[in-house]
Amino acid sequence: MNPLKQLKKVIQNSGNLLQDYVKDYIAVSPKSKELVLKPKAVVLLCQQAISRVEQLTSLEPDTNEGLIATIERGQIKVKVHFSPEKVLLNGNVVEGKLRLLNKPQVESDSMIYQTLIAGWKIFLGGNLPNHALPEGVRVDGDMVYYRLSNTQLQVLDMLFQNLENNSTLNLNLKEGELRIESAIAINWSDLNLQGLLQIFNSILNKQNN
Repeated sequence: MNPLKQLKKVIQNSGNLLQDYVKDYIAVSPKSKELVLKPKAVVLLCQQAISRVEQLTSLEPDTNEGLIATIERGQIKVKVHFSPEKVLLNGNVVEGKLRLLNKPQVESDSMIYQTLIAGWKIFLGGNLPNHALPEGVRVDGDMVYYRLSNTQLQVLDMLFQNLENNSTLNLNLKEGELRIESAIAINWSDLNLQGLLQIFNSILNKQNN
């Protein structure tokens, strides 16, 4: 067999093997312009977020809709139930929108903080004050808007490396499965499968250590 043809066949077979492996985590539907992160992938990415985000002690899919995050700072614990809605790829920045599904739950074992929390609920109605939020995050009613460097969301680069700047992705997370809809069809060939596997394997290795 011609060496070039043989090399092409090896590369194609390697790609097929990668695709078969990744199918446990991802589904692609070019006709509906959807990419689906299966529950196994969502859980892995939640665990990655916990290891990277300071004060985030828990992040897990809700059985019905969205994610539940637990943030601990000092003697205060905050539980936030939210669902991702949109992501805009804007150059080196990712702009996102989340919808709060319930008002944040704030708890503390300290009597002093319990009093402050009670006052916060009475005077602010349980709404998060914008001045107390991290830079790049703001709240408007039940919507949360944020800006992140795209280096903080490597998975987006692997999944949507061929999307043009200012592309918008619509998100829907139900029963642990994240559906991502784009304006153009996404095919397996558009994904950086090796990069995705490296991310997933890195998370799994940290779990096993």
